[in-house]
Amino acid sequence: MKTDIAATAGSSVLGGAIQGRELFEQLATLGRDRQAMPTPWWWDFGSVEVVSASFIRESFVSVRALLRAQRSTLAPVVVNANPDVREDLHVGFAAAHDTILIGTVDTAGSLSGLDLIGELDPHLRTTFRLVAERGETDAKELKELTDAQPGSSPIVQTAWNNRLAKLAELGALIEIPRGRAKRYRLIV
Repeated sequence: MKTDIAATAGSSVLGGAIQGRELFEQLATLGRDRQAMPTPWWWDFGSVEVVSASFIRESFVSVRALLRAQRSTLAPVVVNANPDVREDLHVGFAAAHDTILIGTVDTAGSLSGLDLIGELDPHLRTTFRLVAERGETDAKELKELTDAQPGSSPIVQTAWNNRLAKLAELGALIEIPRGRAKRYRLIV
């Protein structure tokens, strides 16, 4: 699923809480689309020139909170944001103590430069990076991987489980049940 943010908002300049709330209503309606499996929802910022903190709070942060509350399978991913908009989004999500995936999608639909912006604990950022490098993994593999690195202090498997579950809750990872165990991979 892909949404052109500037076209949906009716402007390339996104500012103000009232306009942010209006976009929230539109995105909330679009977000009702139920998917059977976790699905990335590309929020295309390619035509957005600037976005204010109040707009971010009232629209994007609020939609993320709504999707979580509804246990939606849609996972918003910001794509094609220019450097200034990317910085504004980082600051806006950090102020809300939240995070969101961001990257670039080309005309063929290939994703590159995937990262998490906003407020993210360094341990979660490391876990995200390790999952991205491995493709698919679980807590046991991450424990074994880090225990094998010289000079690293051991991290219990429960800590890895908690980090992976938190990243899944944030919409960055997909949880894949395998019997009693769970494996994880990036949502995209």
